[in-house]
Amino acid sequence: MSEKINRKHLYRALGLMSGTSLDGLDLCAVEFRFDKSWQFQIVKTTTLPYSEVWQEKLSYKSLSAEALLELNHQYGSYLAEASLAFLKEHSLEVDFIASHGHTWFHQPEKGITYQLGCGPEIAAVTGITTITDFRISDVILGGQGAPLVPIGDRDLFAQHQACLNLGGFANISFAQDGQRIAFDICPLNIALNFYCQKLGLPYDDGGTIAATFPFDEKLVAKLDALDFYQKKPPKSLGMEWVQKEILPLVEQYDLSLEVLISSLSEHSARQISNCLKQNNIKNCLFSGGGALNEHLVDRIRFLSAKSISLASTEVLHFKEALIFAYLGLLALENKVNILSSVTGAKMDHCGGHIYKANSI
Repeated sequence: MSEKINRKHLYRALGLMSGTSLDGLDLCAVEFRFDKSWQFQIVKTTTLPYSEVWQEKLSYKSLSAEALLELNHQYGSYLAEASLAFLKEHSLEVDFIASHGHTWFHQPEKGITYQLGCGPEIAAVTGITTITDFRISDVILGGQGAPLVPIGDRDLFAQHQACLNLGGFANISFAQDGQRIAFDICPLNIALNFYCQKLGLPYDDGGTIAATFPFDEKLVAKLDALDFYQKKPPKSLGMEWVQKEILPLVEQYDLSLEVLISSLSEHSARQISNCLKQNNIKNCLFSGGGALNEHLVDRIRFLSAKSISLASTEVLHFKEALIFAYLGLLALENKVNILSSVTGAKMDHCGGHIYKANSI
């Protein structure tokens, strides 16, 4: 990073995000400029849908240590090549890459979390300083290791009382008693897409299936009664929880796939609406792929009677990749990028491993 850039408080970054719903890899080239506070301008974005091969590889399963290390290497190589191709296509140069990686398992109660995507490999292949592994330090400090986006919500989207991401899981962040808090609300696309794919569809486009078929009230009530929803924040969810709690419960019911999808959609709408009402959220910014699910958003509006704003198209799709780029910036400046009020860790801290290309 040049002295000229540092003096201008200007960073050019590439943020990489892969969500648990396995939609694809989000790439967001962004420019950050400091003027009393950090401001951002998105330069270029794209989503690279995962091939069936990569969807299979990235679907959580029990692997030997050797197989997991091999997959980490393969995925790191994929991220590096995808980054180089994206930057070349758009004639862009960046000061650093910040990669969330792909969550393989997340069990903070055991003190473990693991994101695929070898940081040293990304840095070595691209020749660009790379920041990865943002979650592990927080888990070691007793935190949930998630969600990490709220510091970006606080700094980059301060005009909104709350920010709610509708991705694999629905999660929210907002200010309470002078502190930023955030937590996972419920599973969303990770469950909906699972059953849509059994119908040969990638997802419920616009919520058409859920809008057309009735939900099963008994199943929705059982889902709403799960213990997780009685816990107070900080709290987070992972694929393991879905496999243990959601899928076995759903499969106890002899219902069509369409009714299952409608029931899961209604469950998510109720949990999100309850969260908005319980925390008196009056103005909320929605982002993430689930924000394009018109039926879901309409149900949340109806059940919560709250003001909901949809993010701009680029922010809606790439907000998490944008904010992980911001987390990388803060890591390079050795500034706090993880808030203990959000994760429950012992202290605010600076997370992320920095791999400088010229020192690998």
